Amino acid sequence: MTKRGFALTAVLAMTLAFPAQAQDRSFTAEGSDAIFAMGARHIAMGGTGTSTADDALAVFYNPARLAGIRQYSFSGTRQLDATLRPYAFIGGTVPLSFLEPLGIEATFGVARYNRVHARSSGAFAENEFESIFLRYLLPGISGTFDGDIDSKTLVNRFALGTRFDDLPGLSIGANVDWIDCKTDTCGMHGGSNGYEVRTTHATALSYGFSLNYAITDRVTFGANYTDVNTTLKVDSTVTDNLGTRADTYYVNLPRKLNLELSMQVTDRLLLATGYQKLWGTYGNFDLNIETAHFGAEFESREGLIWRGGAWMPLDISASNGL
Repeated sequence: MTKRGFALTAVLAMTLAFPAQAQDRSFTAEGSDAIFAMGARHIAMGGTGTSTADDALAVFYNPARLAGIRQYSFSGTRQLDATLRPYAFIGGTVPLSFLEPLGIEATFGVARYNRVHARSSGAFAENEFESIFLRYLLPGISGTFDGDIDSKTLVNRFALGTRFDDLPGLSIGANVDWIDCKTDTCGMHGGSNGYEVRTTHATALSYGFSLNYAITDRVTFGANYTDVNTTLKVDSTVTDNLGTRADTYYVNLPRKLNLELSMQVTDRLLLATGYQKLWGTYGNFDLNIETAHFGAEFESREGLIWRGGAWMPLDISASNGL
């Protein structure tokens, strides 16, 4: 990786962790798309979870792993220093035991989670990180924008994981997502007709597929492919010196692929490594983000569980030059 890549990564981590405030400016962002992970355990393990999630968070990481959850469960998480959302993830699982006589293990899962929520105030120069992040998040927004932005994307996911007696070690999953995005902006930019107030509401029905395969008793492979051929329907209303106008248009959503391998090295040590790719057309530009993830979990003889991890960008690029 280039020094510039390392610098961008460092700025990303620091800016998302600590809201920027200077000269009446502010910026903060939360959600799974902002930190590449969800849940305390998996964040600590560098964003791995596609081959290790064993609770309701499997709804997010890999629905195929739901088949291994044979009881009712509920999970809720919150980022302790969060300021925008009361929760990061709420989900639960329900085993479908009536299918067991047919040789099928199946578990249904449902979750609601914050994909990204960003809020900013003031003006940021085109080359400042905050402006770049907002233009990635909101295709079409001007780099000269000066005002207030509040943008949130929530996902309601319904997932199913299944395992068949005739296919030992293999589980398959599927999910359907209802994506709801809303952005409010008020301010001015280089191309605006005076002070501009804009409300944008986008919705989409998204699909995903996943699998989990126990290669051996200690080695597991997981894969999850989501946002397949997803198109957002966008309804926009703007009020400025020219009056109020409404518009409806469509925006493609990038696809997302997670691949991961985990190994239970000993009864106390678990290792995981994964690859994540987000790519496709988003608004008026093409986007490609590739990252590598590493995680470890160790249980001491005293019963304490220690976790550590890291993630690193392999490629961050966009056709609009950001």
